[in-house]
This record gives sequence, C-alpha cells and structure tokens, in this order.
Amino acid sequence: MKIAVVGLGMMGRLHARVLLGEPDVEQVVGVETDPERTAELAAELGIEVRASLEEVLPDVDAVSITLPDDLHLQPALLALTAGKYVLVEKPLATSTADCEAILAAQPLPGRLMVGHLLRFDERLRELKRRIDAGELGRLRYLRIHRVNTRATADRVADRVSVTAFLGVHDLDLLLWLTGQEIEAVSAEGRRVFGDYSDVTVALLSLTDGTLACVENHWLLHPSSARSCLAGVQVFGDAGSALVDLSTDELELITAAEPRSVRVDTRNWTHDPQVSGGALRRELASFVRAAVTGTPVEITGEDGIRAIQAVELVEAAATRAGAE
Repeated sequence: MKIAVVGLGMMGRLHARVLLGEPDVEQVVGVETDPERTAELAAELGIEVRASLEEVLPDVDAVSITLPDDLHLQPALLALTAGKYVLVEKPLATSTADCEAILAAQPLPGRLMVGHLLRFDERLRELKRRIDAGELGRLRYLRIHRVNTRATADRVADRVSVTAFLGVHDLDLLLWLTGQEIEAVSAEGRRVFGDYSDVTVALLSLTDGTLACVENHWLLHPSSARSCLAGVQVFGDAGSALVDLSTDELELITAAEPRSVRVDTRNWTHDPQVSGGALRRELASFVRAAVTGTPVEITGEDGIRAIQAVELVEAAATRAGAE
C-alpha cells in the first residue's frame, strides 16, 4: 500500500519512519505546507514531500494525519470522502461537533482510526485482559495521573488545556479499561500560564458505581530527569493493579551533548534494535486493517467518547470555578 503522512512535525516524522519499515507499505509520501521545510524533510526522511493533500490523494491508499489538534477536521473529511483509510493522531478533533462531522464522512464503518497510543502499551493490554477476565473482581476505584514538564506548556498551553492535551489519553484509558460510561463528573482546574487550565483534578463516577480520579498538569520543572510522571492504579474487590507509566527513557549526558538528552525506548522509537514500540504496534494495526479491508482497532466512536469526556471534565471545572 501507499500512505500519505500529513504534517511532518515531530509526530509526523516518527510516523513516516515507522511506516517505511512496515513490510506492507510500498511508499510513504509526506505532505508539508511550509515550502522552506520541504527539501530538508525529503532529505531527512528519504521520501517524496508534496505541498497539499489534494495533490497526493489520487496516488495513495491511506492517510495518516499528524497535524496540530485543531487542524484535523478538514484533511480528515477530505481523505474519508475520497474513500481512504484514515488514521488521526489523538485527539480525533477538538470538539464533539467536529468529531461527529468526521465520523459522518466515513464511506464505510471502520475506516477511521484514532491514535490512542496507550492502548498499544503491552502492560496496559495485559491489565485490560485481566480486568475483563474478572481477576480484580468488581472494580471500586481507579486513579490515573499524567504530568509533563513546563516545556510542554511552553509549546501548547496558549492554545489548549491540559485536559484536552494530556487528559484525553487518560480519559480514553479509563473508558477502555473499565468498559463503562461516565455517569457524573466533578472537577477543579487552575490557570497558571494563560487562558486555559494548566492543572486539573477530576473525580468521575462510572455507570457501574466505580469511582475514578484523573489528575493532569504540566508543572514539572523542565530540568527534571523525567519528562513525564504517569501511572494507573486499579482497585477491585479481589485484587489491585499498579502500572508506572512515568518513563521508559534512556537519559544521556555526554561531552558532545552536555545537557540531558532523553531517548524514548517504548513509545516513539522507530529503531528495531531498541524496541518494537507502542507507536510501531499502533501503525502496524492501522496498516493491517487498510491492507485487508477490515475494521480498524480503535474507532472514531472511541475517539468521540474521549472528547466527550474531556468536555465533561472541562465543563465541571468551569462550574466549580464559577461557584
């Protein structure tokens, strides 16, 4: 198959590199609208880079969209309307309305996949299997937390809340692990850097009575040896489970590069000598669906549920701030 990667920032370049290593992928074509970066990116990645998705669509079978969150709508509509399999990096979009528009553009069910990477972490897959098998008994309480450094805030805090950027991972994880829906939400948020919440703590009641706490912020000092603090704790009548998601990084400090350099060895790596990587498993799953014409593993419906959860948390935090 031939696949286009739309948007060649950090995630787009990672997608391109991983896809180039997939045996069922014959060609990867990049789409980058910044003409000053086209030649540089083509040389870096060893692929053809074009200026628009419209130009590429007749020549490809599938499309991976790795643009900033607020730019997902139009390319997703364009690619789905053209009958392509489409992967959209999380979140699917920035509002329920945009998610609904994207879902409605599918020519057939199961053509749209959302890149919720955590579902491809083998530790979390095993946790999901054991929860579904009833090994923890009836679930009573979950705590999920994800904290990034201020470097993340410097990049995105002027355009998005911490819940929409980080919390969407954890809210999707909560819904997927439990198989439940959100019954009620209370939340508190605080602004630190700008117009959006930079600290959010949400308490969620699920349809089966399970209680969950989701905590997100990006206040970790950028000089920290860890770029992320994250984890999942699950407590049931028959057992409990603890997963530390904080880091799988190799931290390097050398004479040539005296500052701390972090090399991710689990999620992002495209080097088969280091790790298969959750991103490689995610993209392999998408390619497999596109090649065989079968439904994708993480659907657009999953994506919209995560955005609806984000909107519930943000609305609850707004109400709490107004009281």
